[in-house]
Amino acid sequence: MNNIWILSGIVLAMLGIERLIITAAIKQPWGRRLIHRLPILHPNGISLLRIPMGLVSIWLASRNQWPAAILWFGFWMITDLTDGTIARHCDLATETGKWLDPLSDKCMYFPALLYFAFGSNVTTRLEPITVIVFLIIDTLGQMSRLFSKKKAANLFGKTKTALVTILLSIIALNQIDPSWFITPPFVHALSMACVILAFLSFYCKVIPDIWYANSFTLANFLCGLGAIWYAFKDDCILSFVLVFIGQFFDLFDGRMARKYGSTKRGAFFDDVADATSFGLAIGCLIFFSLAKPETTIPRNAALAIAVFYVGCLVYRLYRFLHPTRVMPKGVFQGLPSPAGALLAGSAVLISRQLSTPPASIAAAVLVIITSILMVSNIPYRHFGQSVWPAMPKTIKLLLFILLILFAVFAITHGNYRLPFIAWAFGISLLYLSFGTYRKRHHPNPGEEDDKDDVNTQEEDSQNDR
Repeated sequence: MNNIWILSGIVLAMLGIERLIITAAIKQPWGRRLIHRLPILHPNGISLLRIPMGLVSIWLASRNQWPAAILWFGFWMITDLTDGTIARHCDLATETGKWLDPLSDKCMYFPALLYFAFGSNVTTRLEPITVIVFLIIDTLGQMSRLFSKKKAANLFGKTKTALVTILLSIIALNQIDPSWFITPPFVHALSMACVILAFLSFYCKVIPDIWYANSFTLANFLCGLGAIWYAFKDDCILSFVLVFIGQFFDLFDGRMARKYGSTKRGAFFDDVADATSFGLAIGCLIFFSLAKPETTIPRNAALAIAVFYVGCLVYRLYRFLHPTRVMPKGVFQGLPSPAGALLAGSAVLISRQLSTPPASIAAAVLVIITSILMVSNIPYRHFGQSVWPAMPKTIKLLLFILLILFAVFAITHGNYRLPFIAWAFGISLLYLSFGTYRKRHHPNPGEEDDKDDVNTQEEDSQNDR
């Protein structure tokens, strides 16, 4: 275990040193002049250097030189940050770099994926079929840059590259000193997350822009159907995780609708998806969690609470399209449905984990309060318009990666699911307390100056409710 911590510390130290050096260099005129003068420091030069380095890592691993392989692989994956920083701040971005940089990344991790699927001296092995599917999808994504106008990496592609790097690193570290949490289910779930992200990255490059919003709406709807299925199978944690994932699709569909437009029925489709994921799925979780014999809550009462929640959420969605009050741009009338789903779902799952009557009663009361807040007139800030856009891109990427890792960990390690639920419950309470819009401004719907805000709310109906 000490070797793992030492290697991890060295890689993090390399990352910190790289960030310090590159940040200092791009801020100084002499540093920018040096970068311009040396082609090897140009983004494309770094990408070309990276192409054969994945094979070198595997050569080291095949000789059981795992520490050297990990450090070599880590160093060259860190240079993926280097070339991007230089391209942005030294005016060295090129059209060639938009396809060369992701190609060099693939040359780094393709050999490692194949080695961990088919190599001989591997203790933690990737599923060969999963690796093959990933390689096919990722290759198609790279080839799409030949004919697609969208050549630059999107958020899904960047997250995929980061997760693949993490996946390969933890498997390699497990070769040195096996860890309790790097189990076959964990590795399989994380590799499947990489496959899904690779598909989303490829899909977003090839579809027409106007299909973006409805595509994410469909993904949210499918998450809702899956959540309902697993709720009936009594796998409530996986059901809740699917609802949690659906919230990200709901976030992206609104942003894509505002940026690229959507189809005529887009708002209706989004309401159906939200009602499925945040309404019916959470309603099932509420019923199956509160109707347990140990809760002392009668089944009829549990059903009534679940129906009341779903009814309030459906009205919340309807009122979003037909507001009874005019709110400033980026402000919701009542608690948004994703926040309500997260709060109600995590509350009943915590009570389910505790399995005591007081916890179940408290959860039931909180579900009722949440339902009332969703149909109230309390103004809440729009997460997709107010909070998310204000975050730096690096923070968004890091947050996205951590949330995926947290969800995978919760799915595959049953004994450690409570922290994930408690975390979801905590951020829900934070939004409940600090997400309100402090400026009290509720003009009459007839005022001309505020009609644009109503129209904006209707156009943004494919974002977080």
